[in-house]
Amino acid sequence: MDDVILKNGFVMDPANQVRERTDVVIHKGKIKKIGREETGSAKQVINAAGCIITPGWIDHHTHLYPLIPNGIPAESVCFSSGVTTAVDAGSTGCGTYEKNRPVIKSWRLGTKTYLNVSSAGLSTLPNPENVDPKDFDAPEIKRLFSEYGDELLGLKLRTSKSIVGSLGYEPLRRTVDLADSLGVPVMVHCTDPPGTIDELLSILRPGDILTHMYQNIGDTILAGGLVKEAAWQARERGILFEAADARAHFSFDVGEEAVKEGFLPDLIGTDLTAFSMYQRPTSFNLAMQVSKYTYMGMDIYEVIRRCTELPAKIMGMQGEIGTLAPGRNADVTVVRQETRYNEFGDRPYYDESRNIRKGNFIFHPVLTLKNGEIVYRDMTF
Repeated sequence: MDDVILKNGFVMDPANQVRERTDVVIHKGKIKKIGREETGSAKQVINAAGCIITPGWIDHHTHLYPLIPNGIPAESVCFSSGVTTAVDAGSTGCGTYEKNRPVIKSWRLGTKTYLNVSSAGLSTLPNPENVDPKDFDAPEIKRLFSEYGDELLGLKLRTSKSIVGSLGYEPLRRTVDLADSLGVPVMVHCTDPPGTIDELLSILRPGDILTHMYQNIGDTILAGGLVKEAAWQARERGILFEAADARAHFSFDVGEEAVKEGFLPDLIGTDLTAFSMYQRPTSFNLAMQVSKYTYMGMDIYEVIRRCTELPAKIMGMQGEIGTLAPGRNADVTVVRQETRYNEFGDRPYYDESRNIRKGNFIFHPVLTLKNGEIVYRDMTF
């Protein structure tokens, strides 16, 4: 007997170019079949009519408790928002990763990590981390990648003026050098950079990730109201761009123009911490991000691609996660598009600089399966 059959849903699986109304059959924690199942029996047969069935969502930019004190309660927040795999974006450094690792490994939630180039990671917040290259512990960083290379995706650096100070882009250059020696990518936080975005992008290599691509503090990817040629050229060179909006790393003024020009994210994450989690009308959770970028004009299929197929590929896990291919682990997200008034914002309500957009729909997660196990189910579903 099969474990679960999801009936009559609209399946969107960009990795396998599936976009049709059909069934999903799950057996012994694996995807058994995508297709009509007329006679099958299962422990649970769930009518998903009116819903979208996708591979389990991947939030490529989170901050997880207890890696930092203001991290999110990982499984409760992620599973309830359709996320089956979460990537921590630099909460830990080489001095803090190993002591937190046992907790991460105990979760059913899939996790990967970008290691902060600062040894303490973000454990010093609200005081900024030390990003002076003379204090980088390259031998220890290299040891961790040698021992835990299947868990660590790359290096993370925040390069805001308030963090790097007079060091400018030197920490970034040194981080890229270190990443070169390890053969891994760099994820760089670009809000309020110490120089131009053009210069920042010129330092990055193919496969490196510029996160907070639509931020509007300091220099941005726009000039004269249009996306800079430097940004287009960086994309041509293979630089990846991530939308991870949190409370203050996104602007409608930047994002709407970029989307209109077709300068879309390669990745859509949240950058959730305890300060942005569940806070309206900003990123809230990944379902709110999916709803917002669809509201901004992206096709929902392409939004789903940026939360499934593309992050899986960038993480080197293409074919393992982010897919509903038969034989793969059954990480599955079911969402219902609901017509209801909703406000999307680029700052919290209490911020006077906020911009609000009024929408009439949301994508509401109603069921999440991890390795075939139902880990979240909305009581209305």
